[in-house]
Amino acid sequence: MILKLFERFNEPVIPMASIEKWLGKFDETDRDVAFKLLEQIEVHTQPRLIRETKQLHERVKKRLKVKGFDAMNFSDVDFSREFTCKSGDVVSYLYRKSNLIPSAGFRTFDWLCCQTQIDPAQFGSRALIILDDYIGTGSQFIFQFIGRSIDDIRVMNSFRKVFLVCYIVHESALEKFWMLAEGKVEDVIKIEQEQFPEVDFTDEKDELERALRLLDWRNIELVYLDVDYPMLSDVNCSLGPEDKKDLARVIEKFRHEGYSGTDFLQGHHTFFYGAPNSLPEILWPLFRRVEDMSVYTKGTEKLVEETGEITRYDLDTEE
Repeated sequence: MILKLFERFNEPVIPMASIEKWLGKFDETDRDVAFKLLEQIEVHTQPRLIRETKQLHERVKKRLKVKGFDAMNFSDVDFSREFTCKSGDVVSYLYRKSNLIPSAGFRTFDWLCCQTQIDPAQFGSRALIILDDYIGTGSQFIFQFIGRSIDDIRVMNSFRKVFLVCYIVHESALEKFWMLAEGKVEDVIKIEQEQFPEVDFTDEKDELERALRLLDWRNIELVYLDVDYPMLSDVNCSLGPEDKKDLARVIEKFRHEGYSGTDFLQGHHTFFYGAPNSLPEILWPLFRRVEDMSVYTKGTEKLVEETGEITRYDLDTEE
């Protein structure tokens, strides 16, 4: 009886039946490799994320204090209530509840866009905290949120300091932010083109470059708990060379033709409400992910369709 209560109160994010069903899709040659792949994944369950949210908040308060802001009552701080193209509502809710912050301090970007248009000077002594969960390539923030929105550029430029806060940031995004802080906008656009060769930047390259140069990237500070690296890179010491070779083979074997997402990052973090784009595509059926490429508005607005035996996205309802 107690065991049943325990299981009901602590229902796992991924049921055992789903794990067994996913592993059962592989033949004997690949099943052990698939299991090793699962062992590489860091799952941020709800209890874990609440603990991490409190840790993240302590880091935020330290940075606010260093920069001269009110790190106790947040009288000169605005928190984002949602973040364009991301799971910002979930993150901001957890952040607010876990750290007992009054909801009045949380602003939608629609409100901020409106208020900065009326009187941008009112935010000149304030800090803006943009909450996110995982930053992979940084494309959605850099190229959609900033590069394609003059309103969001105005919001960012209106604040004395902007903190981009997340649990995990991939080394790919870190590299881009460092380059932007050094004014290397053209190099960042070049990296974006290399990462997404199927997207044609020709018509808007100059416009994107002008937009990105309107923002003082040195005024944006990243605050995070950990850096994500490709699981098959030299940084990952938990796998030997042969294991990495086997994982690379299986990941490539079950990648469906024409895929144009961001699993090339080979990240290994996932959240209880869904996996980031960077997670290898082969894991999407288990961790609930459908690739969203709608950040690119010219001819690439799409969600990847269900294809293949391994990469069907709704594993639990599949017959």
